[in-house]
Amino acid sequence: MSDRYGRAQPGEFLPGIIMPPEIHGLLRKRVTEIEVSDTAVNCLIAQARAESLVEALEILKAVDRLAVERLYVMIENMALARLAELGG
Repeated sequence: MSDRYGRAQPGEFLPGIIMPPEIHGLLRKRVTEIEVSDTAVNCLIAQARAESLVEALEILKAVDRLAVERLYVMIENMALARLAELGG
């Protein structure tokens, strides 16, 4: 993930996005579920779970608007990549 989205510093989820350690770890878990999903359905479920967590961050204003958008784009790109792998 760091190669595609830049090199995150310690404590950052993506470059410039810092969140509480508990949230950071949970979001990493959700992203990993996308990356290791074994079926398209499981990938879409994992994507929905990750996006729900980002939605909560957005509602709570835990990260700024631009960070929320970057997180949504990252999750979507990862899911699309995984779906392509599973389909081909």
